[in-house]
Amino acid sequence: MTSSHDQDAETPSGGAPQFSRALLALVAAATIAVAPIADRAIAPAGNGDGAHASPVYLLALASHDIGHNDWAFQGGLAGPVAWAVAYAAIAVFWLGVALWMRFRARAAGRSGGRLWLRALVAAWATEVVTAALTVGGGLYAHWTSTAFGPVALRLADLCSPWWACVAATAVVAFAERSLTTLRAIASYGVLLAVLLLVALPGPDVVKVLVLAAAAAAGALLGGPGPGPEPAPVRLDAAAAG
Repeated sequence: MTSSHDQDAETPSGGAPQFSRALLALVAAATIAVAPIADRAIAPAGNGDGAHASPVYLLALASHDIGHNDWAFQGGLAGPVAWAVAYAAIAVFWLGVALWMRFRARAAGRSGGRLWLRALVAAWATEVVTAALTVGGGLYAHWTSTAFGPVALRLADLCSPWWACVAATAVVAFAERSLTTLRAIASYGVLLAVLLLVALPGPDVVKVLVLAAAAAAGALLGGPGPGPEPAPVRLDAAAAG
């Protein structure tokens, strides 16, 4: 038999289900799942699979510009394929999560304020922005020789489809006013930025597991959401009492 406390944790404020802690758990699970292939799926700094090299390789190959900048071709074709697969996989992942949120909200008899759609738009829009910045930064350094070129490449390395997880979870957490989730996903974002920019010692799988722990901690340690709002007191009932 489910206790009232458990029901409050699942369907707070007016019976509408909350999703922020569940999204943290899903982000942690997805991060752990790619840990064995972290060098391709996340590409931490220092592993030789810089994000900027992948799209530039394909574009330069199509334009028969082989050899202009050798850094764009060091990874061969495997790097661009992994880059594209990572973006596509995360896009499909968030489509599935958004549809699950929609189903849960409808099953509870709530529209959810289209929160599922806002989460999906946040994830996909973030992927579009990071992909555009990656291609733009890489092409800028590929076709010019200005002093800003290395900076553009560093900014491109900071771009990753995994920022979609940060954006979508933050949108849901903000809508649900979950400070625990916001702190956890902010910690995840900080660690992600460090992994993408700083060549830390140690195996990539360990780095990614630490990244996943930031999201998992928020999902496991966060308290339940606010319970249902108290029913208003009727004046006639109060007078009768």
